[in-house]
Amino acid sequence: MRIKKKHMVVTFRTTTDAMAFENFCNKNQIPGRLIPVPGEISAGCGLAWKCLPEDMDLVYLILEKNGVLCERITELLL
Repeated sequence: MRIKKKHMVVTFRTTTDAMAFENFCNKNQIPGRLIPVPGEISAGCGLAWKCLPEDMDLVYLILEKNGVLCERITELLL
């Protein structure tokens, strides 16, 4: 049985925003990955960024500095 851990899930209004965020994170070696939006939440597009809670300060900074709009940030056990 897999043990679930706390993760932060960032949802986006559009697929374009999600892909732009992923592209920036990949180029800058920022931990996390795009996942389908978990069933526990809903979002404008079907993609979300999943990362560990300790990486959220960096995620907030990226969102702010690059003008990428997120829809919602949720903590989930995944």
